[in-house]
Order: sequence, then C-alpha cells, then structure tokens
Amino acid sequence: MPEDVATAARRFLLAWTGHDARPGKDGSYDDAARRAGAYVSKDLAEQLTTTSPGSARQWQQWTHAQALVAAEISRVAVPDGAPAPTADTAWVRVWYRLTVTPAAGKPTGTDEQVALKLQRSQAGTWLVTALPDA
Repeated sequence: MPEDVATAARRFLLAWTGHDARPGKDGSYDDAARRAGAYVSKDLAEQLTTTSPGSARQWQQWTHAQALVAAEISRVAVPDGAPAPTADTAWVRVWYRLTVTPAAGKPTGTDEQVALKLQRSQAGTWLVTALPDA
C-alpha cells in the first residue's frame, strides 16, 4: 500500500467518524461529513452530507449524552480480492475502533471497518470517491 494512499484514507476516516456533540462544538451530524469533504470527490461530498433518519437519531443520542466520538485506526490495507493500487486508483479497507465518550458515564467502543475507493485527482492528491460497503 503506497503511503500517500494510506494517509489519504486515514485522514478521511478520522474526519468522517469524528463527532463532537458537546455544547458549543458540532451543530449537527453533518459537520463531520463537511470536514471529510476535504478528502473526497465532489460527488461523494454531496452524498455524505445527505441526512438520513438513522444519522438524525444517532446525533440526538450523542447530543443528549454530550458525547465526543473518535476513531483509532488499527489497520489500513488492500481488501482481500481487490486489485493492487495503480497510479490512479486504489481500493482500501480501514479497520478502526470507534469510541463514544459521554460527558457522564463510561466510554463505549466498537470495532468497525469500511472499504474505500480512492482516485488520484488532477491536482495529484488522493481523494475518496466511493464507500462500496456503506
């Protein structure tokens, strides 16, 4: 896995999964998607900021708990059966632990993973263009 591809995948994942529902911080679930917009194609950015009933419920729970949500990445690799990265396209799977830390009470964590398709932009940077499993 080329390091620049892995770095782009990590940056996206941390922005996309990070939420801060404490007072005065993020105003909605979509704030994380907007931050992740720096690491994705225009088409994917529009998809990520489309609010769903599930994300609205999740945001309501986190807001009530005044939670901080953060990911710790454990592994970035080419998914089983995927082609090796080329000069302009890469398939990546990111494994991470998502921890929700409420203002009161114990943090909870879940082990997660997501597949990403990245493509090199005309500017030469790697951008996430699809989340095939999401």
